[in-house]
Amino acid sequence: MTNRTTSKILNFVRPFSLRGLAEVLPAGAYKVITEESFTENVTYPTYQWVSTHMHLHTKSDRPDEARTMSVDPRDLEVAHLRDQKMIDARPKVAFSARKSNNRAKRVF
Repeated sequence: MTNRTTSKILNFVRPFSLRGLAEVLPAGAYKVITEESFTENVTYPTYQWVSTHMHLHTKSDRPDEARTMSVDPRDLEVAHLRDQKMIDARPKVAFSARKSNNRAKRVF
């Protein structure tokens, strides 16, 4: 059985929380590593999810205190989408091209 590992960086603009975690995590970039195993199904070969780990920010400048937490990818996706929705919820501002009205207009 062959495993593959993928990593990505998730950026959070605001502090966020995950289900099952008592603390609120600060905004920032988080490295997420996902491991999947290769299985030859009867119909076609597939990769099945094994685990997802997220590297957490340390509370000090000491790299030996780095923390890694096992997370459910669905919970992580919900937290990231919630953070992205908060970004998109801010009003967009457009400026009028007319010289007589230079005030910003909200575009919805």
